[in-house]
Amino acid sequence: MGSILEYAGVRAKLAAMASKFLKDKDYEALMAKESVPEITKFLQETAMYSSALKNVNPEEIHRRDLETILKADLVEDVKRFFTFFVTLDRTFASYILRRYELENLKLALRNALMESETKKKIEELKGKFYDIGNKALIDPIKVASSSSREEILNNLEKTPYQEIIRNIFASERPNVIGSIENALDRWLFFGILKASVDLDYDDYMAVREMVGERADLINIEWIVRTKEFYALRPEELYNSLIPMRFKLSVSVLHKLCDARGTNELLNLISSGTYKEILSDDVNTAGITSHLITRNIKRFLYRKAQKSVSVLGGFSIATFFHYSFLKEYEIMDITTITEGVRYSMNPDEIKGYLIRQI
Repeated sequence: MGSILEYAGVRAKLAAMASKFLKDKDYEALMAKESVPEITKFLQETAMYSSALKNVNPEEIHRRDLETILKADLVEDVKRFFTFFVTLDRTFASYILRRYELENLKLALRNALMESETKKKIEELKGKFYDIGNKALIDPIKVASSSSREEILNNLEKTPYQEIIRNIFASERPNVIGSIENALDRWLFFGILKASVDLDYDDYMAVREMVGERADLINIEWIVRTKEFYALRPEELYNSLIPMRFKLSVSVLHKLCDARGTNELLNLISSGTYKEILSDDVNTAGITSHLITRNIKRFLYRKAQKSVSVLGGFSIATFFHYSFLKEYEIMDITTITEGVRYSMNPDEIKGYLIRQI
């Protein structure tokens, strides 16, 4: 009974926080703005972001600073949840924050491993990183600034990520960055599952479903990307997948890996368990890995939105879905800001958004 009452309190607080998400009309208003200051002024008047932006001068803020502030606000919401749910297992809680650190690490590694002429300036990257404060195991700026693989490994010394990345470097796989990202996701997913064993049974099952579904979708995304850009043999591709399944059986994964080209692969996906990720596309022949990534986020957004909006039930899944919704909303605000900066019309911007307007 104590557990149920505690969840009821947490859910009520999350429901109050979720009521502050932007509405469709807010998205339309943002896309109609003409500058970053105008976007910032608008967000300052919203329930969700007014507190985070209260001390900001809209006329002086840079788009990178806006993104930094919004991402910091998301992390603060996650930490706030920990105070709501005082009995949450500490190891499990640490993995929740680790997820944001891995996003930092992936971005930093992409920059460090790019050819020198395509590297982004560090100032441009700063706004992209999540600030998790003293919980951080890495300095993403140092990793992003690394000029060699050896320097990357040195900057990851005494972290669980060093050995993971060292092994990928040693394997000499054709898509090093993608392989690293898959390996980091694998580490995180198995860590979350192991830590979730100490949660209540219903929570454990909820976490298992979310992690398993994420693994399925990342594997689909990886297979599409590999078929589009690389020439891996089917067995090599299968062995590079995250070894975790939820709705995708071994036989289905083998069929996807065996597909001859992206068209055959997309036809298999469109008739399978996750066909919804292609349901918005009339012609699959024009689908790219970039659009698959967007569609997967849209699929997860819809699921999270439904979970947060439905009353009743007591599960830690509600918190995860809230954090996913806010993360995706911030991504959309960033996309709109970039679109406004480059004078894109609203209909064009909508094609890049996670939330469908």
